[in-house]
Parts: sequence; C-alpha cells; structure tokens
Amino acid sequence: MTNFTRRSLLGAAAGAAFAAPRPSRPNLLFIVADSWRGQALPSAGDPNLVAPNLARLASEGVHCGRAYTSYPVCCPSRAAMLTGKFPHAAGVRRNHSLLPLDQETMSAVLKKAGYRTGYIGKWHLDGGENPGFVPPARRRGFDYWAAYNVAHRHYGSVYYGDAPVPIQAEGFEPDYQTGLAVDFLRQASSQPFFLYLSFVAPHAPFTPPVRHATYNPAELRMRENVPKSVEQTARKDMAGYYGLCSAVDENVGRLLRELDDRGLAEDTTVVFTSDHGHQLWSQGVDGIDLPYEESSRIPLLIRYPRRIRAGAANEMPISNVDFAPTLLTLCGVASPMGMQGANLARLLTGGGGSSPQSIYSEGGLGQPHEWRMIVRSRHKLVVDSAFKPTHLYDLSRDPYEQENLAANSSQRGNREKLQALLRRWAARTGDRVG
Repeated sequence: MTNFTRRSLLGAAAGAAFAAPRPSRPNLLFIVADSWRGQALPSAGDPNLVAPNLARLASEGVHCGRAYTSYPVCCPSRAAMLTGKFPHAAGVRRNHSLLPLDQETMSAVLKKAGYRTGYIGKWHLDGGENPGFVPPARRRGFDYWAAYNVAHRHYGSVYYGDAPVPIQAEGFEPDYQTGLAVDFLRQASSQPFFLYLSFVAPHAPFTPPVRHATYNPAELRMRENVPKSVEQTARKDMAGYYGLCSAVDENVGRLLRELDDRGLAEDTTVVFTSDHGHQLWSQGVDGIDLPYEESSRIPLLIRYPRRIRAGAANEMPISNVDFAPTLLTLCGVASPMGMQGANLARLLTGGGGSSPQSIYSEGGLGQPHEWRMIVRSRHKLVVDSAFKPTHLYDLSRDPYEQENLAANSSQRGNREKLQALLRRWAARTGDRVG
C-alpha cells in the first residue's frame, strides 16, 4: 500500500460510509500542474506517458486538444486563469508579480455566490517572496488556505494556513497536498465547493518519487524537433519529467476515487490543466516563455457528467483566459464585467454557438525578447515588440515547427492577414504593441 500522509487516511471508512448532500450548484475541482505541456497526455497520443487516471478523465469528459496559455510563464498565466483577462490587462506582465488587489477573480465571484472555497499549493501571485506567507486580505476569496507564494521543492516543502507559521509537508509534496484536498472534500457542507489544487510537479527539478522513477531514458520516444546534439540530456530530463507526471496522475486518481466514494462525481466539474508547457529541449532549448507549441500549448481536460458528453474531443482553439467565464457559467454564476475571455460553456455542453477561430498569446513583456502570437486554423504567426513577423508555421504540415515561413514571399498574403487579425486582438484587449 502506498504510504501517503497520515491525515489523508484518517476517517477513510467513515468518509466512504455516506454521500455528501447534493449541492444546488455543481462543485468545481480545478487542478493545475506546473509546466505540464499539452502534448504530454495519453489522450493527446503521447507515446511515453503512463497516466491511467488522466486517460480516464479524458474518456469521461472532454479533451481540449488545442488549449493554449495566454503567456507561457507562471505568474501571468495564473493571473489570466483567475481573472479571465489577458496578463497585460490584469496587470501581471512578468513573473514574481503581485496580482493587483482591484482585479476581480473567479474565486471571489464564487465565494460571493455561496461557494465554499479552498486553495492548496503554489500560489505565485503575491510578489517574489519564497516560500511566502500570503495574508488573508490577499487570498482573492479563498477561505481555506494551505499554500505558499512560490517554491519549487518536491520534498521537504512547507506551507501556511492562517498564521505566518510554516507547516511542514511530509514526504513527496503532491502526495501530501492531495491528502489535504481529500480532507477538504470530506468536510460536510450544504454549500458547493471550489477547490483549486496547485501542484508544482512536473516543474524542475525532475526528481520523481522512487515508485515512479521507472522511465528508461534510452526507451523514450523523442519529439522530432529535439536535436541530436542535446538528445542525451533531453532523455535524462524527460525520464524525470514523466516520472513526476505519473506521480501527479496517481494523485488525480485518488481525488477521482474520493469523488466517487462520496457520491460527488456527477455534480462536480473536474478540470485538469497547467499554467504553461515546457520545451524539454525541443528546438534545442530548455525553458518556457517561448511561442513554440511545447511551451505555449497546455493540457485541458474537463469532466462534468451531468452536462458534458463523455469521451468528447474538442479541437477548437481555447485560451486559458477563457477558463473563468466558462467555468463560472457552468457553475450557474454570472461573470463580472471586464472579463476578456470567451464563454465556451454552451460549446462544451453541446448547446451550439460559434467556435473561437483564433487565440492570442504574449510573452516576454517589457523584455528584449517580447513577442505576440496568433494561432488561427492551421497557421501560427509570431511578431516581436515592433510587430515585425519573426515566425510563421503551418502547423498542419509542420507540427514540430521546423520550417519557419516568416520570410517566405509566397506567404505574404497569409502573413498580412494574420498580422491584421493580431492587431485586432491587441486593440480589443488593450494591448499596446507595435
């Protein structure tokens, strides 16, 4: 038997003995795994990853295969998910920023609507303090708090409750945090809940627990855009990365079983996503804040049995700016004025409507490598801070982005159309670029 935290086992028999009362509105379990790229899912065809629980989640819900982050860096992306605004509009333009206190968040809206709210794990919206106690006034509507501002430790980590006293998290951090989440789910309440569970894994360091350190680097299938010159390093990093992914998957399974045991599965929207992806040596680089698919694409699995058809696959372009208005609607709660994301609830539940035709993303704001990106249909265009095209790819023919068409004269018309669309996105969202 796997040795998880002691607190997650207390009362297990009693917890399974009765079902929680059905809420008047659906619950929301929102799971974010740091640096998990969109290609790393069984339902996305990943040839390496062993993740049976995420495969189950996809088969029982919808896999959104073209989900993108609005900014492939932790803080700006996390701000976008909570506010439904692009990072430049939310006032979070780079890492280690404080989300301005006047920004409305999905969590605060759900609390006002009568939800029991909880946050567990990495926050990273309170400046640069590491690990960082976040006082209640800056928790954006989350009542239960077992979190810290920022740290990237899988073992020996700490977190905070309502007092600025660090609490030790025993063992592998996602195991412990999942134990806290299970405890939260077991609390009897007539209120629906919104629980945000924020794992650091599979963020570096790539040190999975022994039980998941089972990937053989030599047997991994590499992406075609990993150069031979870095392949050995890439294989080693990927083995650890996938081990962490499998460890997170195991804990997702614990949460799904808890929902089943408590009779909550039918009335709970479960979301699995990430703040950004990770290059892992694709294009010969290791990092984030890049417009390549490995950094900018994120996983998105959504299960809501009462309203979303099981086993659905959705290939419309989705931005994580769309999460807040979409999830608020699924919860039966009106979105506040000012959210810039699209409300995709009707599309996800089979109610019809027009699908988004493009997504807009940004990166490196205020830095020398600043960029903007538009993805429409099969094409991706990237421009620099002066609005000069730097990358153009036909993703249907070139999914690994190995043929840059930005300077190709035959693409002039297509390039100009995409530039015009990008400018319209910038104007609509208040992004002063070019």
